[in-house]
Amino acid sequence: MPAAEKIIHRYFHQLISGCGNPQCSNIYCRSSSSFKYDKTILEDRNQVAAEVIRLSSEYAPLCDDVNLIEENEQKIKINNLTENNLQELISQCEKTNDWNILEKSMEIIFSNRFNLLTSFLKVDFTENISNKSESSPTASATPKSFFIHDPRITLDNDEITLDFDVMKSTMKLLRSYEDQISSTIHKSLDLLLNQLQYELKSKRNEFETDANFFNLFLIIFELPYLSDPLFLFDVARLFYSILTNLSIKAQAKFVRILSKYTTNLDAYVVHVQQYITMHTLRWCDRVGIETNSEELLSSEPGMKEGLNTLRLLFYANLLGGQRDSSEIIDIERKNYEKTERELVKRRQRHNDTDSDTEQQQQQQRNEQQQSDSENVLVASTSSPTPATRIKTRKATSEIEDTDSPYDNALQIKLDLKPNEYRRGQYAFDIFINEYANEKLEIKKEYLNFIQQPTSSIEFSFIYYPFFLSTINKIALLNIESKARMYLQRRSIFVHNIFSSVRLNPVFKINVRRDHLIEDALISLEYQGIEQPEELKKQLFVEFEGEQGHDEGGLSKEFFQLITEQIFSPEYAMFMTNEETRCLWFNPSAAEDLDREYTLIGMLFGLAIYNSIILDIQFPPILYRKLLGKFGTFEDLATSHPTSYKSLKSLLAFNEKDEGMTVEDAFSLTFQVAITDAIGSQLLFDLKDGGDTISVTNANREEFVQLYSDLLLNKSIQRQFDPFFHGFLLVTHDSSLRKLFRADEIDLLVAGSHVLDFNQLALAAEYDGGYSKDSPTIKNFWTVLMTFTDEQKRKFLRFTTGSDRTPIGGLARLKLIISRNGPDTDRLPTAHTCFNALLLPDYSSIEKLQEKLSIAIDNAEGFGLR
Repeated sequence: MPAAEKIIHRYFHQLISGCGNPQCSNIYCRSSSSFKYDKTILEDRNQVAAEVIRLSSEYAPLCDDVNLIEENEQKIKINNLTENNLQELISQCEKTNDWNILEKSMEIIFSNRFNLLTSFLKVDFTENISNKSESSPTASATPKSFFIHDPRITLDNDEITLDFDVMKSTMKLLRSYEDQISSTIHKSLDLLLNQLQYELKSKRNEFETDANFFNLFLIIFELPYLSDPLFLFDVARLFYSILTNLSIKAQAKFVRILSKYTTNLDAYVVHVQQYITMHTLRWCDRVGIETNSEELLSSEPGMKEGLNTLRLLFYANLLGGQRDSSEIIDIERKNYEKTERELVKRRQRHNDTDSDTEQQQQQQRNEQQQSDSENVLVASTSSPTPATRIKTRKATSEIEDTDSPYDNALQIKLDLKPNEYRRGQYAFDIFINEYANEKLEIKKEYLNFIQQPTSSIEFSFIYYPFFLSTINKIALLNIESKARMYLQRRSIFVHNIFSSVRLNPVFKINVRRDHLIEDALISLEYQGIEQPEELKKQLFVEFEGEQGHDEGGLSKEFFQLITEQIFSPEYAMFMTNEETRCLWFNPSAAEDLDREYTLIGMLFGLAIYNSIILDIQFPPILYRKLLGKFGTFEDLATSHPTSYKSLKSLLAFNEKDEGMTVEDAFSLTFQVAITDAIGSQLLFDLKDGGDTISVTNANREEFVQLYSDLLLNKSIQRQFDPFFHGFLLVTHDSSLRKLFRADEIDLLVAGSHVLDFNQLALAAEYDGGYSKDSPTIKNFWTVLMTFTDEQKRKFLRFTTGSDRTPIGGLARLKLIISRNGPDTDRLPTAHTCFNALLLPDYSSIEKLQEKLSIAIDNAEGFGLR
């Protein structure tokens, strides 16, 4: 150990632990009865570190007994850790049954930066490090002499001096002796990290460019103690704080190192998730989760450090995962930018048309907004609108990508876009802490987030979409949508006060049941396509000639009916894959259906925006395409499984083993046929003159790539482009693409197919005299549990307007069963807008089953909506 650093180390030990001599007279030693400091100073290790630096510069007295540390170092003769010297130490301890030497050795290693950083070095770095160490000055050493620089290790590359395999095998051996060294490791790391945190404030660049610096984080992450409750609230927090306060360039290197070298990233994630869980528990204990405390989980000290560290691991997981080729990514980005430009042009045309009217009204609006600048928008549980002043910053959905809360400097530095990755090294679910998400009050977190200027927000869960459960993401999207709807209504209210031109505060669609698609097209084209801002209003559906106020049920029924019609074979816009039972675009659909495809895209967006589940099923690739992705060979596995298997066998074919060529075995050319909605074969040349180009062993990969591109992209581009455009008309300004993965958008649009009616029963509520113990209610659940899946889906459609399970399970539906009079021959009815079933008190289980079956079999247009 360099002399100057050794002295600092001794002062730390003297202030924190003392020399152990009860007769000590040194006022700078904790063992002394004359200790000059208030011992509460020891609770703030930053103060301790500052005092250590001052004492060393003033040559304050050092206790002789502290020299025992040096004696132990010389006696043990260990300055860094290797697998061999650890085995020797353990053997020595086992022979003598004295573990003191192992404890002292671990203290020497883990309390001293230089010793720890020079442990487990690769062979080709060891000699260089040794020479640097020997040539370092002693007592007069400057801080520069404590750092090792090597031209092979820079912040711009991914090289490290650590021998990962040796380090991991040594740590595995060390874990076998946790009981003997746990407290020693805790004390030593506490000392090391406090000193490091203090020194980083003035020497960050020197540390980050030290050839061995990143070894420290990798070694500590391999220790099992980070998940130990003894470590979680001090050592672990300090460790995560130091790591996440490095420069962006250094953090980026650490992420790249993890993705390149680690094979157990999931173990690191477990450490951090345990940390987050324990801090969540502490928050619950402190504020009392059942109280009316306004303190948010994001205010818990230490939570920020945990989430920032988890984000580093998430990025490493992405980099170690699967991403499409750079060529495909570039094409996708350019294509999406082109689509966005078209949207901007459309909106600009609309803005130019309205500019004269807007100028006349702007002064009146400004005056009204000025007078309302102190008004607060109040949110409640039943109507979660943003409690924010008029002059707050923009909501998340209105922020440009460059200022998006879902992007950050590290992500930009790494050129990472999460949705460009098909999968990570590990499943994305390991980054979601279910316990913390259950306690997380996402509505309050959002309101707190939107109320503050970006510069004043120290921490918010909104910044970490990878951590949020799908349920919380949906809640976040919903409150964002409701906030936008509220602001739209408020803006219109102000406009209507000062203008003779009255604006509608909702997006109203008036349709006839027998002209549903035609009427919907007219409404969406007139109000939506030409005036995209209309789509941000709350949807309100009216069926012509029918009474009823749309509280959600009419909208559900509208979506149900229109999807049934527009996806039917009669329109031939889509076709059903017989193997997967999924819908797909008909490649030979009529050329004049752009309006209809745009309508369907808008319906997808409106369903998401208004939290309505659609009764449709598309393959996963559709939802990747809605995020701006292109379909590739891998996507055929779920969209065209037969074609996928055939192409996979083509790629796997071995001419030598089979004794024949690819040409003879498959007889394929670069001209292919695909089937349309009516079973006709459509011929396509994958290359010019494709019918004359045979598929060979040499060009088969090109064939697979081109054929996959044809099936999923080129053959349906004419149909998909207007569909995608309609979808973006509704969702372009939302946070959808930043918050959700493709598989989550699938659930968001179409819900889940899993029907767990036990969940529905547990969450059900009763009204009008019924309780869970009422005989009719017991009969009801007995009947319902005996229904087939098809009958259960009919029941869901009858009572809720949809036969799909929302994300989070059927418990989230909160079915309400109300007593609708005594025994009768009347059928049950339902209020789908409230998920309410009106159930007469039938006299027998047989009668209940008969009446309920009749009702659900005739559900369309039945009952009150």
